[in-house]
Amino acid sequence: MTEETGSISAVGAMSSMDDYVSTQDNAPPPQAPVGLPGAGATVSSATPPPSPQAVQTALAQINAHLASFDRVLSLKVDPDSGYTVAQISNSQTGQVLQQFPTEDRLQLERMLARWSAAHGGNVLMDEEA
Repeated sequence: MTEETGSISAVGAMSSMDDYVSTQDNAPPPQAPVGLPGAGATVSSATPPPSPQAVQTALAQINAHLASFDRVLSLKVDPDSGYTVAQISNSQTGQVLQQFPTEDRLQLERMLARWSAAHGGNVLMDEEA
């Protein structure tokens, strides 16, 4: 049974409880959702943030592993957004191979902050209201 909604189609609709049970037996265990602070996720106050020493130790361990691939991980704080930016670079050339959050995301954050400051509030919410 296939049902189309726009360009998304649902395939393999279950017709009985037996179909449901048989697919659940082979399903992987559910995983907890992963969220980032500032992206709608909440941070539990039960777990304190790691100390700077713990972060440096973990970073050194990761870089020891990445050295065999000519890669290095660096962490920095973006001064405009306050986000911690992780960059994976080629250790020989210094070329940034991956960055989290991406530069596009950081530029969008800066642009929205400028608009918000210029208009005295959240531009997207103000325009909608």
